Amino acid sequence: MIDKLKVFLDDLVKVSKITKAKNKKIKIVSLAFISNSLVFFDILIILYFSSMFSQEIQFNNIITDYFLEKEYLLPLVIFLRFFFIYLEKIITINLQISVEKNLRLHLLEEVFVRGNVSVSDAYFYVNTLSAQVGGFYSTLSVFFGSLIQIIVFSGYLLLSNLNIVLIFGGGILILFIPTFLLTKLGRKYAHIAYVSMNQISKDIEKVLDNLFLIKILKLVKKELESFENSLRTFYQSRVNEVKVGTINALMPNFFTLFLLSILIVFFDFMRFLTFDFIGILLRLFQSLGIFNKNIHTVSSYHVYLERLYEIESNKDNINFDNFKLKKVKDSSVAVEIKNLSFRYLGMSEDMFHNLNLKIPKNEHTIITGPNGSGKSTLLGLMTGIFYPTDGEVVARVNKFGYVSATPMILNASLRDNLLYGSDIEISNPELVNLVSKFKLFNEVNAKTLDKQISNKSLSTGQMQKVSFIRALASGIDLLVLDESTSNLDNETKEIIFSVIKSQAITVINSTHNPEDFKSIDNQIIIHLNDDQRTIEFIKL
Repeated sequence: MIDKLKVFLDDLVKVSKITKAKNKKIKIVSLAFISNSLVFFDILIILYFSSMFSQEIQFNNIITDYFLEKEYLLPLVIFLRFFFIYLEKIITINLQISVEKNLRLHLLEEVFVRGNVSVSDAYFYVNTLSAQVGGFYSTLSVFFGSLIQIIVFSGYLLLSNLNIVLIFGGGILILFIPTFLLTKLGRKYAHIAYVSMNQISKDIEKVLDNLFLIKILKLVKKELESFENSLRTFYQSRVNEVKVGTINALMPNFFTLFLLSILIVFFDFMRFLTFDFIGILLRLFQSLGIFNKNIHTVSSYHVYLERLYEIESNKDNINFDNFKLKKVKDSSVAVEIKNLSFRYLGMSEDMFHNLNLKIPKNEHTIITGPNGSGKSTLLGLMTGIFYPTDGEVVARVNKFGYVSATPMILNASLRDNLLYGSDIEISNPELVNLVSKFKLFNEVNAKTLDKQISNKSLSTGQMQKVSFIRALASGIDLLVLDESTSNLDNETKEIIFSVIKSQAITVINSTHNPEDFKSIDNQIIIHLNDDQRTIEFIKL
């Protein structure tokens, strides 16, 4: 147990450096001060009412006597108590939001920089992991607050009636065993929820990436059943985690009232107790219930801290130097892959291993293979989106262009859409000429560039033409296509590729339908057998 606590604290320190939340230490110190103040106000309120009803206080000192002599301060104490509860809530939420916001930015930046994060993992890290770690810090602050309250309330009761406290202290020791076991069980359910939540992200990515294929092959029912199973596992584990956590939180309060009722009813313990002692005893075990609940939650959240630390610890394994961009004009090879191996973050085996490949310059090369074979990943490796684990990729390219199956259309003018991401000067006549060549509209003139467009005002073919024009207008010499024509009619495909053919550029085209293209120079076939990939290069 000591070793696990050491690991937990070690992960906490390392992850805290990542969050970079402003004034985090000040907020934590403020929360500690507020927790102590709340204990003080609670004790005072209980003593005020005890002195009013019974005139008997178990424990007195100079501070309590000063306040009890001034009963008119009671409304102020009550006001301050609730105001401090408000402050505690606001500071805790601000801490959580600050951590979550910084982590979202940090993890999104890591997705851009790393080049070995899958789409589903990226969604999971940015949306889910950051939110859970933010929730962890919120829970941790409440956890320490309840711990402070337990210590102070216990100290007061020890000074008031040591014998009675020892009886309840023995009960607390007995509660330690079920608390430990329930916390361990809750951690188990939290881990199952984490794994199943990650699987849900992967299932959603798979369905969205292959929506047309799933419907054509009539596999909708099968995919829904698979998704339902993942959801069932996740929600069942979450319900079980809540059940265990609720029992853990209720045990101290139940134990206190149950034992107190037995002592009063059957052993006449009322003569040893005062109102203030009973009030503070109940308040102590209420804090102990909150402590139990949060130690369970903190333990469950540690799953996400471990994952975040794992992501950060792998940062040194990103091999940026394994992708080289060389702007060489006189070369017959556009992209050269040498002894490349690659695996995504969290994978135990290479997706590609010891791969060697050369993409000829100014030729049209298509990449084919079954779903999940790694066509998009190979494109990412060729363009520096992903970095090889071993080996290297040398791209002799001045500038890349990219068009996917899902075009990005801004709610802006046609000109803004065509110039998005371009770092070169392009005149209006040049843009109008490209728009005309691609037959984007029936009538094209200078005013066409000012036309406001969106993904609702354009057809699928028009949106894809905008993407192709954007790529070509930015002065590229290598065009990467990822299923870019899968949703287009034959006429639109012919228009697009007739324009591309007239350009002196290299085209690397990932597709399921090689028969759609009349002019192909080379074909790369990815063969997938039992998760093992082999690459075949064919000169056509």
